[in-house]
Amino acid sequence: MSEESSQKAKSEQTDFLHHLFVPVYMPAILFATGEGSLIPIVPLTAKALGANLATAGIISGLLMIGVVLGDVPSGFIVNKWGETVAMRIAAVLAIVSAIFCWHATNLAVLAAGVLIIGIASATFNLARHAFLTAWTPPWYRARAMSLLGGTTRIGYFVGPFIASPLIALAGSRSVYWIHVAACIIVLVVLQVTPDPEKLLAANRTRAERRRDGKSMNAAVPSSARRIGISHVTSQGVIESAGAEGGISESSAFMTRLLRFPLIRYFTVLCRMGTAAGILQMMRASRQVILPLWGVQLNISAPHIALIMGVAGAVDLSLFYTSGQIMDRFGRRWAAVPVLVGISIGHLLMPFAQAEWTYVCIAILISVANGLGSGIVMTLGADLASRYAPDNMPGFLSGWRMSTDSGSAIGPLAISGMTALTGLWSAAVLMGSIGLVGAFMMQRFIPRFIGK
Repeated sequence: MSEESSQKAKSEQTDFLHHLFVPVYMPAILFATGEGSLIPIVPLTAKALGANLATAGIISGLLMIGVVLGDVPSGFIVNKWGETVAMRIAAVLAIVSAIFCWHATNLAVLAAGVLIIGIASATFNLARHAFLTAWTPPWYRARAMSLLGGTTRIGYFVGPFIASPLIALAGSRSVYWIHVAACIIVLVVLQVTPDPEKLLAANRTRAERRRDGKSMNAAVPSSARRIGISHVTSQGVIESAGAEGGISESSAFMTRLLRFPLIRYFTVLCRMGTAAGILQMMRASRQVILPLWGVQLNISAPHIALIMGVAGAVDLSLFYTSGQIMDRFGRRWAAVPVLVGISIGHLLMPFAQAEWTYVCIAILISVANGLGSGIVMTLGADLASRYAPDNMPGFLSGWRMSTDSGSAIGPLAISGMTALTGLWSAAVLMGSIGLVGAFMMQRFIPRFIGK
């Protein structure tokens, strides 16, 4: 009887994730494929317009800066018009900005286009994240989030392969049209698919009743019912005006100030957001330090590309395993090992004086990173469900700004340390920071999430 019940539960879970594929995962794969195809082309376009290497690097970095700048405004968009409308706005914005980049006649136009692509990416990613946070039951939320993280990996992995033959046929600038085409398909998919909230609501109710034998939502407010929680704590949240222990109703300035998620949820974001930001910083740094170390070892460019491709494939192959670990054993069992593994890889980097040791370290870092697919989004969803059930997009916008800032800082930190004292010191610095992040995850996940 228990075996039959287990089989039914697995069936419900598979059915639920199946309903998520078209409204969430398919648009995500398409958008990431378009973005992944143009990322390597941006510095080439800048060089063709007369930029030197430093300027080309700065223009490429504007993509991540655009993501950071777009995180908080995208939270307001999702709150006001909903996730689906936000994805449509992001797709249209990405189409316009990609055409700007394709038609750019000077560096200023190209820079503006790249920056707007980053803003569109922030809006699209937040909309997907908020949607899954609201509609995925907590007991397999991590698996849903790890699949979402996997869609970005798939898109970034496949995008360059699609771009390569197009460059050979029509030149490098033609690649921007891949992103245009991908976003147009996203708009079509969002238009023709039925309202996903109706499908997911019915499916989720069945899954919850199957799991608990009764509805989990009997005495839960409507905002909490949507995310399947029965208690909302105010720990770490600055209460809004009029709340018990909160600020005075006469303080209109503070009331307006509390509309900004970085202030309202400062305590949570200061601790968990910093830890997750370090994780994202380590992930971004590996994409810079591994190729640079290969160059320092005088490994040929094709060999470096091959090694990075193999490491990327290892990373991609593990994305669903991460969700299974988090749902079964808890979030710490993914977050802490991931940071420890990537940190050890960085700390061992100065000892890689041969190609085979370089390959081993690249694989170690990729395995560690792959086992953390979706961990940042899962932690954000858990925290939003617990601390901001009535304002999940707002909380997630602050959360993503914290984590995306880490992604932006990582490459800059490596560049600065390399210029000052050499690449080995950058590897040691990043590895040490990663161990601090692992300690923070170990300490704060039980306190703020409870598992």
